[in-house]
Amino acid sequence: MAVTDRQRRKKEKRRNEIIDAAERLFYARGFDKVSMDEIAQEVELSKGALYFYFKSKDSLFCVIVARKWMEFGEILKENISHGKTGLEKINILIRWYIQFARENAAYNDMATTFGPQLYQRMDAEDSRMLAEVSTKYIPSASIAVREGIEDGSIRNDLDAVLLGMYIQIITLNVASPDPSIKNLFALHGIDYDIYTEMLPTFLCPSIAHCPEKECSDQDGSLQQ
Repeated sequence: MAVTDRQRRKKEKRRNEIIDAAERLFYARGFDKVSMDEIAQEVELSKGALYFYFKSKDSLFCVIVARKWMEFGEILKENISHGKTGLEKINILIRWYIQFARENAAYNDMATTFGPQLYQRMDAEDSRMLAEVSTKYIPSASIAVREGIEDGSIRNDLDAVLLGMYIQIITLNVASPDPSIKNLFALHGIDYDIYTEMLPTFLCPSIAHCPEKECSDQDGSLQQ
């Protein structure tokens, strides 16, 4: 193995160790309460060496988000490939959003709490990185809608791209709300898990070509 290749692998390993450490600290204490000094100490690096890998704490946050999006997107692509119709794929997509959010509660709390303010101040490089990742996976819903229109499981009077965006935005906001939303539900004695579980039952019939036939008895089973 060439020296340069070994160096590249060593650098990538160190970079991932930094991301993992920052992620643990952000989840445990909150993004705003963790400093770059503390991250450097966690991975036994000088602060100057840490800045060699990441230019800011905001940038580290964006990298964590991008990595989580890629993890989500790759499993999503595998799951929806098992749907037989476009509508089944949408059903699976919605349920996977919900399942992923539950399995990554610490990430969701961090992203929904601090993400909105950080996204507003992202520099061009971080913005481009997140755009590239999202562009890779966001079309999944629109593609499934288009397939559903073609196979007759989804209404043909809807714009596939716009409907795909509606579905993903609605599902994301229901599955991964600001923590204050969950607290509000709790104050009113409403089980948020039941609320999220009802989402596919609400959305799928609204887009189905034949709601009674296409949306009945869909369990949204996920293939892992």
